[in-house]
Amino acid sequence: MCISGVSSSQSKVTCEIPQRSVLGPFLFLIYINDIGNSVPGACVKFFADDTNLFVFSNDVIDLQIDVSEKLILLSNWFIANMLSLSINTTCYSVFGAGNDKTNIKLKIGDIILKEEECSKYLGVIIDSNLTWQNHIDYI
Repeated sequence: MCISGVSSSQSKVTCEIPQRSVLGPFLFLIYINDIGNSVPGACVKFFADDTNLFVFSNDVIDLQIDVSEKLILLSNWFIANMLSLSINTTCYSVFGAGNDKTNIKLKIGDIILKEEECSKYLGVIIDSNLTWQNHIDYI
């Protein structure tokens, strides 16, 4: 398969979905269809090229261990499927853990992930205390 870039030259693509094609979004969905199976016991949600991993626990220590294991599985899935995970934009939020949430530190490989107090998910700004004040201010 050949695609053309900004210049007029063409190059051979060995493993990629052509961008800006009619079939591109459909082929991408087929390609990532099994991502949820790669992380058993977690809820994997995606919208376009954003992937969200939801993990639940009543114990903060168990939560950190469980999420760390699931991040390894998810990272391995990305590697096995020759996709890149944007570590610089990967972050996490902890909901409902009270003061214990500050003890959670997550990393992928050797890179420590950034904890966000609020983040935008499908157009809604959600804060870790679920007060909705940031979303109200945004609106």
